[in-house]
Amino acid sequence: MLSSIHPFGERSRNNRFWLTAGAHVVGSTLGGLALGAIIGGVAWSTALVWARESWGRAVMVAAAAAVALLLEATGRERRLPTRTRQVNENWIQTYRGWVYGGGFGVELGFGISTIITTALVHLMVVAMVLTGSFWASVAIGTTFGFVRGATVLLAWKVDSPERLRSFHRRLDDLRVRSRQGAIAALGVTATLGTAGATIS
Repeated sequence: MLSSIHPFGERSRNNRFWLTAGAHVVGSTLGGLALGAIIGGVAWSTALVWARESWGRAVMVAAAAAVALLLEATGRERRLPTRTRQVNENWIQTYRGWVYGGGFGVELGFGISTIITTALVHLMVVAMVLTGSFWASVAIGTTFGFVRGATVLLAWKVDSPERLRSFHRRLDDLRVRSRQGAIAALGVTATLGTAGATIS
């Protein structure tokens, strides 16, 4: 969305950036909430079936994080289940800004309805299930949706072709760091899961 929703593009379509971006953040947050509620139902049902020992769940989170870390570090994360579709950018030419902003937000905030580019998303779903709690799953999903949607606000200064090109160059420069950050996050999760299992 960073390549499509920015002040320069919205102005050219006679839309207001902050209205489109705001709708995107709200939509993404609601999409994440919906994912959390759906997975939360599964999490709640597992709490009825599985033993409630926290160490067992911590071990499973640590194991899932280790597998995700291995796949991410070796560039094989695309072997995990994913989708082949992305949001329909034809909406931009068809609907008002707040409509496509909100619609794109819902799809992206839901997390698993479009292309999944990192194993972190798969790990998040696994962790949501293993919480054994409906409300914890909703909290995780809502936070994910909000953070993912809020990234569109990074483009708030892109109000000219020159700034758009500069913005895209910075995004390209951050691609490697982003991947390193994902690997680091997976490593931390695996470590915390192992520590949690040991303490429990």
